[in-house]
Amino acid sequence: MTLQRLRLRLYSLAFIDEFGPLYAVFTLWFNDNGVSVAELSSVFLTWSIVTIVLEIPSGVVADRLDRRHVLGFAFWLRAIAIIVWLLVPTLVGAMIGAGLWAIHSSLASGAWEANVHDQLTAAGGEREYPVVMARVGQLGHLGVALASVVAIAVLAFGGSFEQLGWVTVAVHVISIGLVLTLPDVSFISADQRSDVGLVEGFRTTLRAGIAEARASVEVFHLVILGAFVEGLFLFDEYVPLLARDRGASDATVPILVLIVWAGLLIGGEVVARYPAVTGRTVGLLLVAGAAAMALAMIATPLWTLPLIGVGYIAMQANWVTIDARLQERVGPHNRATVTSVKGFLAGLISGVGFLMIGLATRGTDARPGLYVAVIVIGVIGLATIRWLPDRRPVRQ
Repeated sequence: MTLQRLRLRLYSLAFIDEFGPLYAVFTLWFNDNGVSVAELSSVFLTWSIVTIVLEIPSGVVADRLDRRHVLGFAFWLRAIAIIVWLLVPTLVGAMIGAGLWAIHSSLASGAWEANVHDQLTAAGGEREYPVVMARVGQLGHLGVALASVVAIAVLAFGGSFEQLGWVTVAVHVISIGLVLTLPDVSFISADQRSDVGLVEGFRTTLRAGIAEARASVEVFHLVILGAFVEGLFLFDEYVPLLARDRGASDATVPILVLIVWAGLLIGGEVVARYPAVTGRTVGLLLVAGAAAMALAMIATPLWTLPLIGVGYIAMQANWVTIDARLQERVGPHNRATVTSVKGFLAGLISGVGFLMIGLATRGTDARPGLYVAVIVIGVIGLATIRWLPDRRPVRQ
């Protein structure tokens, strides 16, 4: 497959995989069925715990098996999770669906980035990884944005959350088909898999991946930075509830979510245009983004909520840049495992965040716990200025 066709396939997959009209309003679906804000935080915590437990093992699986099949299975699990949510909209159903979705997230984390890098390497475009991942992120967020527009239209014309959910389930058929039709590039790391059994190979890959994450100071710093940024992408989960608490109608909520997610599109564009951006620049951007989100939490008017999108611009620019610098510095055999170490820590951070938000919630107000998350984001911005290495030069 040519590099141009590969890009098109990856961009299409990123778009359709994130096209889920239910995503913007699923918290309202459960809230309307009697699940409280504090209980929803416990659901998110369950989500994080399962992700934490499975994150690194699933990364090892993605380093041992065909990553396309791992991703296809992950998408299938998420479809089942949504079906459970639709059929059992209770706290128990929310927990079960969240657990299945968490398994999906663990399997896809690491496997997705590693597969994209391997696909580009096989097509001779390894150097384009930062730009391609920025565009992949943008197309994914564009899928979320268009899905939010669909949700707005359906709800405005009297549709239901349940209808949005079944549309979301249906599009998984397309995403599974797209990922399974990507070229087979497992040959890139096939030499590591050939001469050992499955169990011993799992142990070897796990040890090697963790060792690589610990051995290099640069890799260690990138794993820590990436974990905190990834783990604190939790504000959007509370935007619908914050909006409703400030008097927004159900039809207005997807608009606000759409504005917040537009920040991810812009953040990806920053990296796509400036893949060699310095740590100082993206670090200061993250500090400024944290300040904007703090204002959105402190102020009570509805119009301040889109400031969370400003923070997401900075977070996305940081996340894509950190991931690109990390992928430059790890070997192909342990790529998914090292990335999953980062994902493991991100899940741990998310879990602490959701627990903190749940415990600090007063009635329907989730802001007290979010204040702490904003402060941590600002601190990570300062650490990024010091720790983020420059992009590696082209090898001659």
